[in-house]
Amino acid sequence: MRISTSCVAVASALTGLCQGAAAQATPAPPAGLSAYVHRAMTLWKVPGLAVGIVQGGKVILARGYGVRELGKKARVDADTLFSIGSNTKAFTAASLGLLVAQHRLRWNDRIIRYVPQFRLGSAYVTQETTLRDLLSHRTGYCDPSTMWYMADDTVRSVIERLRYQKARYGFRAHFCYNNTMYLVAAQVIPRLSGMSWNRFVTKHLLTPLQMTRTVTSEAALKGVTDVAAPHGEVGGKVRVIRRYWKHNMDVFAPVGAINSSVADLNRWLLMLLAGGRYDGRTIVPAAVLRAMETPQEPIQRDTDVGQLLRALTPKGRFFSYGLGFILEEYGGHKLIWHAGNIDGMSAALAVLPAEHVGVVVLSNMDSNWAPEGVMFHILQTYLGIAHDDVSRRMYVLTQKERAKAKAEARKLAATRVRGAKPPLPLAAYVGRYSDRFYGTARVSERAGHLVLKMGDPMFTGDLQAWHDETFRVRWRYRFYGKAYVTFDVDAHGKPSELKFAQMRNHYERTAGRGGTPR
Repeated sequence: MRISTSCVAVASALTGLCQGAAAQATPAPPAGLSAYVHRAMTLWKVPGLAVGIVQGGKVILARGYGVRELGKKARVDADTLFSIGSNTKAFTAASLGLLVAQHRLRWNDRIIRYVPQFRLGSAYVTQETTLRDLLSHRTGYCDPSTMWYMADDTVRSVIERLRYQKARYGFRAHFCYNNTMYLVAAQVIPRLSGMSWNRFVTKHLLTPLQMTRTVTSEAALKGVTDVAAPHGEVGGKVRVIRRYWKHNMDVFAPVGAINSSVADLNRWLLMLLAGGRYDGRTIVPAAVLRAMETPQEPIQRDTDVGQLLRALTPKGRFFSYGLGFILEEYGGHKLIWHAGNIDGMSAALAVLPAEHVGVVVLSNMDSNWAPEGVMFHILQTYLGIAHDDVSRRMYVLTQKERAKAKAEARKLAATRVRGAKPPLPLAAYVGRYSDRFYGTARVSERAGHLVLKMGDPMFTGDLQAWHDETFRVRWRYRFYGKAYVTFDVDAHGKPSELKFAQMRNHYERTAGRGGTPR
């Protein structure tokens, strides 16, 4: 250890002065952290990762590892922008909380009062759903992932189509994660403030927190330097993939569109740990943070999120959702955190309120658990509990899940009839297939084969006859892999419905039969 000669005790007064200076020194990051980060990155094939740590009102670490883009030299640093995915939800909840603090809104206000186009399958649930219900995922309606993920849509259209979704659970009876409910909740912001969600978040949160590099839309990334590229496995190799859609993430901005850096997010963590204050001023009132960090709905073991949480922290005693945050007991301590995943990016952010510790980890690799592994490694260090390699445990679990998925894919592949030909002429399948909830699928004939186009142009695939009325879809954007569709034929021998074998989506034949869809 290096000792400064200025702190050599030559008199008792100087000794006291030096001890005071030492007391003010910024603590060092956890020992061995870099080694663990590199192991986790290697395990998950992560090109670039950034870590931020705050403790006791000070920034302990803001550092990058690896590269922004595979095959290029530019290194990740503290200012590199990554997508934070669903960590955006806390910014949306905090923004709504600011309106609550201004007495322009209440957490228990019925949402239909502010978003009149909001409708669910149940008239009762529609009328009774509150802002709190939406933000805590307890409406009984689960995330309709393929409905919005495969769409090229507007906010209004997505919200209006929710009325055709079927509930999975009773109202307020069960947790079920739902991205679209955050989209609905965010519509209150322009209704009451006259500002878009993007402008409101920037003005009331990002600017006062001096998060000057953080942006709230994909469009805002144009021309910005020091940005991480998204990566994913394509054909067994890690490759750069497209940023998440051309515009649909801007439609879903309140759900997961923020791109930020660990340097900026350290400021967000400092504010969360200081009761809503930063740089001598209140950014988010303490009462709003208390609401966000208070359990609103227990996360049951039988949900996808519940199973993941128990895999991450097997000894956790309770798991709940607040308003934009996951809450759990971790090693006898209250832990507030959230993960974020979007095509080619994964992130994790957490605070230990009683210990005044905050951690954020950002990465540029699709569906990897290195951020959570690094985050929990840091938390374990600060809590003084035995290190449990979360990254490796999740890797083993993920490999098992992938093996199951590959086995299922092999079963589907084995159903192929070699030399299979469609039972009907290709022209018979051409047309428009629609579902009130899932949207529209179009089938056309090109160069002697069928082409399937979903709402978003990125979901364009070439159909190969597989067996009977089933076709394999090879998506042209290879990152999305393959799928299988089956046509149902009516009593007249004409295709009347299109179904995805691995999804619940089904589309009925609509007007325009026989014509070439546009």
